[in-house]
Amino acid sequence: MKNWKKDRNFRKLKNDDGTSTYIITVDSVDVEVSAEIYKEYAKIGYKMEKMEFSIKCERFLQDANGKAVRDENGIPVMLPEREVSLDKLIKEDWDYQSLEPLPEDVVLDGLEIQKLHNCLDLLCYDERALIDALFFDGLTEREYADKLGLSKTAIHARKNKILKKLKSF
Repeated sequence: MKNWKKDRNFRKLKNDDGTSTYIITVDSVDVEVSAEIYKEYAKIGYKMEKMEFSIKCERFLQDANGKAVRDENGIPVMLPEREVSLDKLIKEDWDYQSLEPLPEDVVLDGLEIQKLHNCLDLLCYDERALIDALFFDGLTEREYADKLGLSKTAIHARKNKILKKLKSF
């Protein structure tokens, strides 16, 4: 276990005459400060140490009364760490996906889009116009029905028939 007192950048030194000297290290330089400044600085330092410890330590799930929640085997339910190091992730063989798509996915998506356009070209003019209006132009079934002077249910039935036809292609 590492010596946490050595990692602090503040310390109180006892003098031979019984007084204390208060030191804060700033940019590798020891600065002597008053007792009041040291006290406030140390209070913040202790809070930071406590916070860092609570982030890194194992925690258990608690109920509203502060008692540990147990699983079906009677073992307390452990919460995941709030801080995970890169070393731990590498050791556990974690792998995060890149935000960029894989080249294979780009090619496959392009092929699917090309195949879809080829299938759309096989539709007759009226069928293609309906699909273009609903899926590419952003019209609703009601708007397209009003444009053609047909009922919404008729357009809906045609759309479903065309989509079945596209699936068969």
